[in-house]
Amino acid sequence: MPYAAFKQTALILTLLFTLLLSLAAPQLALAEDDDELLEDGETASHVVVGTIVRPPFVMKGVGESLTGFSIELWREVAREADLEYVLREEQLFSEMLNNVARTDLSMAIANISITAEREGRMDFSQPIYETGMQILVSEDSLSIPYWQMIWDSGVLTIIAMVLGVITVVAHLMWFFERGGQEYFRDKYPEGVWDAFWWAFTTCTMGGFEHARPKRGLGVLMAMIWIILGMFVVSTVTAKITTLLTLNAIKSDIRNFDDLKGKRIGVAEGTTFSAYMEKRGIYYRPYPDFNQALKALEEGEIDATVGDAAVARYYVSSNPEKSLALAGEVFNPSKLGIAMPEGSIYFERVNRALLSLHENGIYEKLKIKYFGTDG
Repeated sequence: MPYAAFKQTALILTLLFTLLLSLAAPQLALAEDDDELLEDGETASHVVVGTIVRPPFVMKGVGESLTGFSIELWREVAREADLEYVLREEQLFSEMLNNVARTDLSMAIANISITAEREGRMDFSQPIYETGMQILVSEDSLSIPYWQMIWDSGVLTIIAMVLGVITVVAHLMWFFERGGQEYFRDKYPEGVWDAFWWAFTTCTMGGFEHARPKRGLGVLMAMIWIILGMFVVSTVTAKITTLLTLNAIKSDIRNFDDLKGKRIGVAEGTTFSAYMEKRGIYYRPYPDFNQALKALEEGEIDATVGDAAVARYYVSSNPEKSLALAGEVFNPSKLGIAMPEGSIYFERVNRALLSLHENGIYEKLKIKYFGTDG
């Protein structure tokens, strides 16, 4: 082959090779981008959603399948937003949030509180539930001295009020009947005592046969007192029974301030541990809430603090564990779906949640898992 022809052929081949490379480069770049999205948990076809078992928000159903309020809500969100997804169960709550922050997960749903600190690392959907914090204690620690139970119950106050009313009735009856009824002596101390005993016996037994009022005002007073007496006795009896019953299941941990000086265990890396630290309450850190509950059941700690809805569900569903709620719900918070900052799914998820509120599906799920008071 002549040199000129060879040179011309080589030039043509070089140009063709360069053209092929220029056409292939964008496709290679797209392939690299797809690999990054896959590593981040976001693909064109699937969304990787992290979650963690937290009944009743996330629970294990038949065949280890996941169910619960948050899971059912997410399925409705995904259907509404037309998202293909894969659920990935996480073992540690704090690690799940870290995976969201570094985009290893497309998003996460369970009972995730929306806080300022977390908002600085990730984005949140609009709230999906409102809850708070609840203290849990062991029923074994609920027994308190009987005298303290009586004192704290308010029973003594009720008894004092009843005796005060009887004293007033006794004075009125003595004033109306003195001089006309032999039973009520004329002298003040003796006569009032006679009337007091009459009023007390009439109130508790419904009558007093030894001394029947003879004067008009006395008879009227007796009729009124007999009727009121039955009401007073039944009301006071019910009140005392209720107070004693409630106080019989109280411990010396009744509110957050009572946690000071006690052995407290809390899941680390959570809003609960942050709340303890902010208020100077020493606590034993546990990997997760379930480990803290186990420590409480085994007597290693005196109390733990968790999500109010989760705590209520656990106590009611596990009576054999002998755990009880202590005090009222405190530090109210809102739960949301966590997403990486700038997530491409942010708007779609929020629009879907709004639609679920408007069409009533959200309310039905809420009632299903938390009742009408949830």
